Amino acid sequence: MKIGINARYLQKSQTGIESYLLNLILNLRKIDKENEYVLLFGNDKPIPKIIRDKKFNYHTSKMPTNGQILRIIWEHLYLPHIIKKEKIDVFHEPSFVAPLIKRCPIVITIHDLGFIYFPQCYTYRTLMYLRTLLPKSIKNADMIIAVSENTKKDIINCFNISSDKIQVVYEGVDDFFKIINDKGRLEQVRKKYNISKDFILNVSMITPRKNLITLIKAFKLLRDSKNIKCQLVIAGGKGWWYEDVFKTVSALRLEDEVIFTGYVPDEDLLYLYNAATLFAYPSLYEGFGLPILEAMSCGCPVVASNVSSIPEVCEDAALMINPKDVEELSQAMYKLIIEGSLRQMLIKKGLERVKQFSWRKTAEQTLEIYNKLK
Repeated sequence: MKIGINARYLQKSQTGIESYLLNLILNLRKIDKENEYVLLFGNDKPIPKIIRDKKFNYHTSKMPTNGQILRIIWEHLYLPHIIKKEKIDVFHEPSFVAPLIKRCPIVITIHDLGFIYFPQCYTYRTLMYLRTLLPKSIKNADMIIAVSENTKKDIINCFNISSDKIQVVYEGVDDFFKIINDKGRLEQVRKKYNISKDFILNVSMITPRKNLITLIKAFKLLRDSKNIKCQLVIAGGKGWWYEDVFKTVSALRLEDEVIFTGYVPDEDLLYLYNAATLFAYPSLYEGFGLPILEAMSCGCPVVASNVSSIPEVCEDAALMINPKDVEELSQAMYKLIIEGSLRQMLIKKGLERVKQFSWRKTAEQTLEIYNKLK
């Protein structure tokens, strides 16, 4: 069987969907010796080195993809042509919207329905694209992968489709994320990002859904009311509607205490997780919440929202808070800083919790879906 995968997302800076896709294909390569895979790329950015080094079979677009309109044309007209030309038996779209022209059985992965529940957190262009094309993509798909039970429930509620068409396949956490005791390297990374004190870490693209303004206000309250002298490190690139986040930092006079690192490669992120006092993740809505597991894997205790899929991922291995309550978030962070027994309990529970998730398991369950459709 020949399986085609839209791999254009690997040509972007690595965030949640890109991490999902990369780890999926690397683990499919390890476990599947029978099927052939073709990774389909655009031509506006280089093919990732890891794909070239591992000699994956891939196709680079012959039509330009440098611009959103061209990428939409590529996705819905060019890809069906290549799927037919390559005689692909099953096509996997790892991010919501598959080609409208169907040439073979289709699998789509839906990571969340944030654009429905929190439309104010998305650009108008993204909203129109998903509102218009996702319902058609769901109708065309032969199987839908949801990355959590909560996402599956949301899909059923919003699109009124049978649960039989949806299979939950959890994301994994890479063995790369682990406890590190190299104090010299930890200090190097702290200096690289101008971190001079103990710090609270958040790993998020800067968008409204990540609820960073609430986190910054809770951090301010922690410093002022509890006299906790630490820094807040927000690791992630700018997404959209991010201006108010920076305005909040300025208004609260926290420019020296809130550090925006921009996009951080995994090689540095590993050490940030290890060096952090705690990991705070007050997101308003998540389909899964991969950074939570990465933090737990590194022995970093977690404070996280009690909404959407986050309790499903954390279970009892994190302090859960109402993400809209500044005081509750501030108090939870304070407890984790000062209560050593609570910290150690959550670190231990976190290390146990992450054992339930692996990218190998993700690949095995995804492969079962491909095989059912051939």
